[in-house]
Amino acid sequence: MSLPPVLARVLTLLSLGAALLPAWAAPLPDSASALEQRLAERLGGDRGGACVQAAVIERDRVVRGSGCAGTRGDRAPAPDAAFEIGSVSKTMTAFLVAGLIERGRWSLDDPIARHLPEGTTVPRQGERQILVRDLLTHSAGLPGLPPGMPMPKPDDPYAALTEAQLLDALGRVTLARPIGSRAEYSNFGMMLVSLAAARSLGGDLEAALRERLFAPLGMGGAYVTRPLAARPAQGHLPGGAATSAWTITPNLAGVGMVKATLDDMVRYAQAELGSLPDVPAALTAALRLTQQPLAHGFAMNWVVSRQQGRELRMHDGGTGGFSSLVVLEPGAQRAVVLLADTALEDLGGLGDLGLALLGLDVPLRPRREVAMPPALRQALVGDWEVGGMTLHIREADDGRLLAQARGDSEFELRQDSRGDLYPTSFSALLRLERPEAEGRPVQRLSWHQGGGMMQGRRVEAAPAIANPAWRDWAGEYQLAPQFSLRVFERDGRLMVQGSGQPAIAAEPVGADRIEIKVVGAVVEFERDAAGQVVAAQLRQNGQVLRGARR
Repeated sequence: MSLPPVLARVLTLLSLGAALLPAWAAPLPDSASALEQRLAERLGGDRGGACVQAAVIERDRVVRGSGCAGTRGDRAPAPDAAFEIGSVSKTMTAFLVAGLIERGRWSLDDPIARHLPEGTTVPRQGERQILVRDLLTHSAGLPGLPPGMPMPKPDDPYAALTEAQLLDALGRVTLARPIGSRAEYSNFGMMLVSLAAARSLGGDLEAALRERLFAPLGMGGAYVTRPLAARPAQGHLPGGAATSAWTITPNLAGVGMVKATLDDMVRYAQAELGSLPDVPAALTAALRLTQQPLAHGFAMNWVVSRQQGRELRMHDGGTGGFSSLVVLEPGAQRAVVLLADTALEDLGGLGDLGLALLGLDVPLRPRREVAMPPALRQALVGDWEVGGMTLHIREADDGRLLAQARGDSEFELRQDSRGDLYPTSFSALLRLERPEAEGRPVQRLSWHQGGGMMQGRRVEAAPAIANPAWRDWAGEYQLAPQFSLRVFERDGRLMVQGSGQPAIAAEPVGADRIEIKVVGAVVEFERDAAGQVVAAQLRQNGQVLRGARR
């Protein structure tokens, strides 16, 4: 369930005889082959490895197609497979809320406390309470996730969270900014809305969605936990490794746990455009209400966007193994639906493809693996502080660039054709801030993972040891998964520094042996057959820690 990315930013005038489009509108794909050609432009050889099912809707015409990157060995999902649609589910939760508003049971200006269990502690600021509209526009001031959320299985992060734990976490929150002042995407807030809507609609969110949305629209393959027909697609990590499905306590599922087929999502997009025949008027009215702008670039969960002069409503979605996107252009009766069987959130999602298929002038460029220039590898070598974590990057003898966070296994970094770096063993993206002068080390970078971003900066190496008697000892020794010891010289004194600790003075007390008197510790250095220092032992309070030199 991802933060909606800033989606990327035509130029043909149709001939007289067809409806005239503005000069910035390009024709939409008019056949499956034309659509699949566009998919191939974006996906062909892409290192993400995704298979994508797509639909382009224009008034009463629907063009469907599919395409795969071709970089993995397993088969594409079946045409009727159900995909995890992630945070696109939030727009369906907004539909349930809109229906409650249309029936006079809720208001956008209701305090959310009114619809939560009695006795729930909800943070407030004086008389200002968190309103329904604040949560639907992600401006309630809540964090992205409940504080202290249990996560025993990182590959299924929401599975252990109960309704009681969600509400208990709400009572512990201190709001960081004035309620309603600005948007900051919050899955926490939408889990509260999901629970509140379920309580107002009989206590079963899936039953409410099925009765009020899925069944009336003919979305026979859509479900939360109880499939009626569709079989789930297999999700993947970027690069092609299969990964497990995401699960959640059912009444919290409105945050991002709906599964649906491409046909289901086509029906949903058509209903959002008002182009499905025989849809109950109340259902259409609720869908239209969800699209009305409210604040901070949001309607009721839909992102309100103006791209190249065109008014759009959009939402993307991402889970551990899937990506999705729905883009609506209600004024022109157009929409695009994209479902991918791979988590692409860290790679930028599907926004460029969705907007290009809608006819906007957006370049389509696959992310292909490229050879990393030797100068770039050398410019990255060193230690980095990334979001409070130390990342050590080195160049191996075989030319590979290897990285390791303290306490974790070493992993390889490669480069793609967008200029970004990525690990080969898990999903993340490392984006570089290029140095001002050619050949100088990179000084800043950003680490993108799971929809979040952390800034990173180079940790300047300690000055080289000038004293020849100490010089062989200089460096860092990994003594435990979460603890390393650095040996260096400062102002003519021999210094040591443990992870997260201040630097302290040490004294040589023998051949390859130093004493840290202030803490009652001794460090002994080990050499290999060639006489190079390769490891160190720290002895303190009867304990011995040994680690290799990094």
